[in-house]
Formats: sequence, structure tokens, C-alpha cells
Amino acid sequence: MTTASLTPRENLRRLLDGQAGAWLPFSLDIGSQPGLSGPVMRAFFERTGGSDAGEHFGADVRCCSVAAVFGGDDPGRFHASLPPGVTFDEWGNAHWAGGAEGTVDHMLPAAAFARTVRDLERLPPPLIQPPDLARIEAFHAAGYPVFGYAGSIYEWSWWLRGMERFMIDLVTDPAMAEAVIQKIAAHTARLALASARAGIDVLCFYDDAGMQTGMQISPQLWRRFIKPAWQGVLDCLRAESPEARFFLHSCGRITPIVGDLVELGFHILHPIQPECMDFAGLYRELGARTLLAATVSSQKTFPFGSPEEVRRQVRRLAEIVGPSRRAVLMPSNVIQPETPWENVVAFAEEARAIR
Repeated sequence: MTTASLTPRENLRRLLDGQAGAWLPFSLDIGSQPGLSGPVMRAFFERTGGSDAGEHFGADVRCCSVAAVFGGDDPGRFHASLPPGVTFDEWGNAHWAGGAEGTVDHMLPAAAFARTVRDLERLPPPLIQPPDLARIEAFHAAGYPVFGYAGSIYEWSWWLRGMERFMIDLVTDPAMAEAVIQKIAAHTARLALASARAGIDVLCFYDDAGMQTGMQISPQLWRRFIKPAWQGVLDCLRAESPEARFFLHSCGRITPIVGDLVELGFHILHPIQPECMDFAGLYRELGARTLLAATVSSQKTFPFGSPEEVRRQVRRLAEIVGPSRRAVLMPSNVIQPETPWENVVAFAEEARAIR
């Protein structure tokens, strides 16, 4: 097979299997999660009349996730009080943004009530819904790899418990911390297995462990509690679905645990956050072993740079990657509401132009 005849799915698979790519693939999404915030997506509709930004811009990835819903009858009963207008996620955590859009909301954790491990058992695990097999098969027939959401461990643990409470648990009540982690990990394994069985190519996990100044959790605690849970989930997946590949999004300066993530066997690391991590240095060190996301900053360049600055960043990343093309071009996070539409266009056009 010549490189000219490769589909996007075949090209990505070469990269995931350690080979050089025929071209440097790109996506506007954050793994399986929409990369355009609501206001930017409306700008896309208004400017193009299209319904799918990836299709419109010729991106190399398509997204389809297996859904999960709250496993009980009323998530509100796990909260003492709630503001009007909240929504609930699959774990029963309540989210409230006060009418704001495209921003971080206020979250009320569903397991804040728990004082004992037995209390925690009252919270039901999410129910996994049937996958959209026809959509996945259609993307494959068109030659595209499918990325799907597959869960979290550390991030969902503190979402469920509340960050301050979970951090205290790790130090003063490790049995409670371990119970929360295992509850989350069990669901993540079930969701990821369901996704792999549905034919999703890249299972996308989200586990922000960093801030821009360093780790949220000490590397020692992460290795004691979080790394073994990831090892169990990924080993389970490898045993049943050896063809599955793993994407991890983890924001912040996570340099102390990057080696651990590679050891665990994540195939794509995102975002290698431009504000606080050295993509060029990590690429020299790890680019032959792991596919790194080459990202343009959604915090600085996308919202505040010019279209030419966006294009320069894409070209700079391509130069670092070089002829092996062993990376995936992506935004570093969701493209924010204040981002000029012209900068989104510049990113996609330049990503196609460097092929």
C-alpha cells in the first residue's frame, strides 16, 4: 500500500503502532470531546452553514462516544440543597453556571455526604447506554478513526468527593480515598470495554493532574493511589481488546509523571500544555515511543493571537516533529468563546497545507 492511498484511519494506526506517518494528522476536537465551545460552534454554523466542523475542515478524526447516565432515580437526593437550574452528570454531581456559557461551572459533588465507605455504597454507578454502532461503522467506512470518551480516575474521584475533601481523604482516610478510586475505576473499565467492543479505535481518558505551576497531587500520592488504578483498567482492556489504543488528556505541568504515563501504556498524550511544558524537549525524549499531541494554545494563541500567529505555531510544531510526522495537531483545550473565527480557520487551513 502506498502512502498516497492511506486513509486517515490507516495513517493514524501507523503512528499509533510506532511508524512514521504519511502526513501529520489534525483534529479540532480534544480527543473525543468537542473542541469548539458553544459560541464558536454557532460562529461555524453562521459562517459556513455546515453541521460538522471536522467534516467541513477535512480533519482526520471523527468522534462517537458510548453514553452513560445516572444509575438511580433522583440525583438530587444526594445533595442537601441546590440552586435553581442545575444539571446532573452521570455520577449525580450537580453543575451550575448561572446562565453563563462556554465557561467553567460550579460543581456540587454527589459523594460529599459520605462519612464512611458504607455511605459511599449508596451512590449508584452510572448506567452505560447502547452504542451507536451504525455511526461508528459509517465513520470507518469513510476511512476515519473514531475517538470515544472512556472515563477518568483521579479527576472523577475528586469531582465525586469534592477536591478538598478528596485530598484530605488521601492523607487522613486512605480507605475512603481507595473506595472512591475503585468505584470510579470500575465504571471507567466498564465504559472503556463497552467502547472497545463497539469498535471505537481510540479510547479517550481525561484525568487532569496538573496546574500550570506543578502537580495538583504529589507524585508520591499519585503513584500510590492513581497509577495502580490506571494499571488495572488498562491491563483489563489490553487483555480483552488488544487492538484498542489509549488517549490521555491531562492538563498542567505534569512533567514528574510523564514517564509513568508512558510506562502505563497510553498511546497519545494531550495537551503537553504550551504554557507550562516543553513540547520540543519531550518530543526529543519520547516522540519515538509515544504519540504526543502537538497543540496550539487555547489560552493564549487562539483567543489573542492573529491568524498569522496561529499559522506560525502550526508550522513551528510541524518543524519540531519533522519527517516522521509522529504527532497529532490539536487545540490545547476547548477553543474559547472570545476566539476570533479567523483563527480557527487559520489553524485548520495551515494543518492541511503542511501535509
